[in-house]
Amino acid sequence: MIGVITDSTVGLPAGLAASLGITIVPLVILFDQEAVLDGIDLDSAALFRRLEAAPVFPHTSQPSPAAFAQAYSRLVAAGAEGILVIVLSARLSGTYQSAQLARELLPSELRRVPIEIIDSQSAAIGMLPAVLQAAEEARQGRTLAEIRAHAQEVLARTHFLGVLETLEFVRRNGRLNGVLATLGDLLDLKPILVLERGNIVAAGLARSRRRACRQIAQLIRTMRPIERIILGESSPGAADDLRHELQTIYPGELPIYSLGAALALNTGPGTAAVAVVSRSPLTLGWSAEDEPPA
Repeated sequence: MIGVITDSTVGLPAGLAASLGITIVPLVILFDQEAVLDGIDLDSAALFRRLEAAPVFPHTSQPSPAAFAQAYSRLVAAGAEGILVIVLSARLSGTYQSAQLARELLPSELRRVPIEIIDSQSAAIGMLPAVLQAAEEARQGRTLAEIRAHAQEVLARTHFLGVLETLEFVRRNGRLNGVLATLGDLLDLKPILVLERGNIVAAGLARSRRRACRQIAQLIRTMRPIERIILGESSPGAADDLRHELQTIYPGELPIYSLGAALALNTGPGTAAVAVVSRSPLTLGWSAEDEPPA
């Protein structure tokens, strides 16, 4: 048996993850002196309700090495012959480093089980296609080397795009250029973001949410053939406009998952995202100051 571990930004409900044999290690949200676990103590809806009364804006923290070590130990005790860990970009979080440190700190009797750790250079639903495939191949009895290689292949052709409703949250955590954030707020523009090599990049500004979703759909149209599309949202209904636009270019299922409380804290309510699996590259074709052709 090969165990599969990922972090809570992936957005899988706990029951579904358990049924698929996927272990979720939660990120931590710090409210002043109180630490709460993403996806366990609260979801994104509960997070935004709590923010209304929070005297100090909270921040996120990576899982501790101890949290990963406990996950490794449980899987080994359950008979795992190897463990594959897929976590969000090391350029966005210390989660990858925690997973590595936990492996090094395991007692010698547990180190006999190989643990492979992948920096996805993505986050949230951008990791989900690879995580789901890894879990499926683990159930099929594939080797750790095979599962790792296939997961890396899927990650390499998975593209992550999103649109924000507000720039307030990314400005607070410093994820977006301050000038761009201020300009977007003043003009009420909606930023289109992509993940490139593990970094968040502002790919464009749209004059409305509907137009931003249409621009994302235009980008994805150029990536055919498309193998799979998964949507994510930080609050209920946030991905509806994006799904509507994508239905015109993709006939397959368009499932929507929560982006999770930790990611929602960094992007704000109303965030919609999409992960596209395609062998075609993502070509923006316009600068952050321009809009794409209609």
